[in-house]
Amino acid sequence: DMKHITTNQEILLIPGTSFFKRDWCEKADKPHSKQLSHKEQLVELCWNGVLPELLPEICIKTAQQKALTLWEINESGKLLDLRLGEFNETVNDVWSINPFVCILMAEMN
Repeated sequence: DMKHITTNQEILLIPGTSFFKRDWCEKADKPHSKQLSHKEQLVELCWNGVLPELLPEICIKTAQQKALTLWEINESGKLLDLRLGEFNETVNDVWSINPFVCILMAEMN
């Protein structure tokens, strides 16, 4: 009996860095996008599927070479914590790379 292994990925982005202050947000190309902060523009780009174009080196794929689906974006301090996967599964926080989650988990132990 082989179990199906699903692929999940967590990506942390820091919107205030010079990398994201470039004109990536021009890709949003919407009239109201100029009124959004850099962070809000980055969130919009991620939801619009631009992440693999922005960061092709780290966007992993499924065993069938399909892109992972972005299911959740959480704001933690100045970080954006992106949760991607084949299915909308609850990710075990024990495996999180988010430093705020790691500190919380350490305090619970």
